[in-house]
Amino acid sequence: MGALSGKVVLVTGGGNGIGRDCALIAAQEGAKVVVNDLGGSLKGEDEGSAGPAESVAAEIRAAGGEAVSNSDSVTDLDAVYGMVEQAKKSFGCLHAVINPAGILRDVMFH
Repeated sequence: MGALSGKVVLVTGGGNGIGRDCALIAAQEGAKVVVNDLGGSLKGEDEGSAGPAESVAAEIRAAGGEAVSNSDSVTDLDAVYGMVEQAKKSFGCLHAVINPAGILRDVMFH
């Protein structure tokens, strides 16, 4: 049993990079995971794809864990409410959110 056994965790940006590692580690520690990733390019210039989130969720399931995927945007409040509802519908509750989602923009922001 891991430190997160019996817990449900939503990981935003969970399809790649730090978010992917967070999702995999949460699952390794026993959490049921909602893997959220918009699936867009690094600069966020395209429509996105459900592929990255589902790929990580499938990897978790293949290792014996429990996971579902979600490809909605964290910039849409209703979509975020939907992520919470998906966690509750899939796993009965939600205990934690890990939020490393982001879009890389190699430009100055000021």
